[in-house]
Amino acid sequence: MAHKRRPPAGSRHRGYLLTRARKARDWSQTETARRIRERSRERGHPLQTGRDGVCHWEHDREPDHPTQLVIADVLGIPPTAVDERPWPEWLSEDPAQRPTPRPWTLLGASQSLTELARGAMGVTRRELVLISGGTLTAALLNWLTADPVAAGQLTTGKRIGEAGVAKIEARAQMLRETDDEDGGGSVLAEASSALALVNGIIHHRTYSDAHCARLYAAAADLARQRAAALFDTRGDCADDTFMTALRAARVAQDDALGANVLSFWCVSAYNTGRLHDAEHMATAALAAVRGRANPRVEAMMYSRRGRARAHLGDARCWDDFDRAETLLTRADEQQDQAPQWAYWFDRAEILGARASSHRDMGQHDRAEAAFVQADELFGPTTVRTHAVYLCRMADAQYAQGELERACATAGTALDLTETISSHRTTAPLLDLAARFSTHRTTPAARDFIDRAHTVLAA
Repeated sequence: MAHKRRPPAGSRHRGYLLTRARKARDWSQTETARRIRERSRERGHPLQTGRDGVCHWEHDREPDHPTQLVIADVLGIPPTAVDERPWPEWLSEDPAQRPTPRPWTLLGASQSLTELARGAMGVTRRELVLISGGTLTAALLNWLTADPVAAGQLTTGKRIGEAGVAKIEARAQMLRETDDEDGGGSVLAEASSALALVNGIIHHRTYSDAHCARLYAAAADLARQRAAALFDTRGDCADDTFMTALRAARVAQDDALGANVLSFWCVSAYNTGRLHDAEHMATAALAAVRGRANPRVEAMMYSRRGRARAHLGDARCWDDFDRAETLLTRADEQQDQAPQWAYWFDRAEILGARASSHRDMGQHDRAEAAFVQADELFGPTTVRTHAVYLCRMADAQYAQGELERACATAGTALDLTETISSHRTTAPLLDLAARFSTHRTTPAARDFIDRAHTVLAA
């Protein structure tokens, strides 16, 4: 049984960037179609586009080249972008979605953090709990009162010292670990609240230069966590939030932390149709750390670029993965102290990245073999990543005609997904259930489909 190659499970539909451009202007599909019709008549290339046409472009159908030029004109994108980049990648040039230009200085980072903390980027009240004065969320209050010295520094007085700064750093670390175990849905509100707290301290307290750098580093990591959680729960690439994190890392003078921000931005980009942008981000991250950072961090950046290149079908990805493995081996042998945020990057991650790349390139037997190796190495705390890779393993097995094995693997992924909150796992599992539906007469397929719909609808 052979199966046609599908887009990677869990990736967004190719028209996502058009949807994003439309929503940035608060246009409905009907309004977008009307504007395209009017502009096409002005250009002498009349179109009869309606709401259905826009809907089709937002769901995997590609408009012809003259129509793309009309769309670019409507959005204010230079026509050269249409010729230089494929659909839909040129839509990333949309001026309405560009982050607010600011200098790469402390002032620029401060302004970006304030804008993010105030919810100026479309954040709802449930997602971002603003902290003002002594008003804190219940979770933060419990966290603070466990350490009276830190609580006093964070909630009263003017000067913040070591205890308060260390408490904020510990909070950021705890949220990173929670994300691994429970998914982005569990950390989104808390990361946003902690970020608002840090922003308030930066603007209204005094501190030493050393503590200033650490506060901005914590803000960078919390903003990065928030952006990653938005991708994990909604599949959105939160450019403004990533850019804010990058600015804060610059003020902290931490190039490795900035590279980490870029590496997560890269993942969001290549999963939302911006393949060339993703490679550029990964290459920039690598340039920031190559030969100057802990080998584990450098290995992480090579692996990220390998994934970005694999999405482009670029065979140089294998060289990147080879280099990542060499560096990771060196890091393990030297037992160097990598930044705490790099704790999760290990051999299972590289194997999973290789396997995912084999799958993206249609090499399903190699993908399954690497996924099996990675599966044996995942620990009990990396629940979300483990579930993601099991979904991809099931996809590779199904592509080889191994339906029952695919159902068993998908079932294990579903077991893990029941315990977390992550769109990155629920979406591919529902995709697998839809594909298995043609085999409902097979007990394994029928059981998985029924259970997936029951569990994931809950």
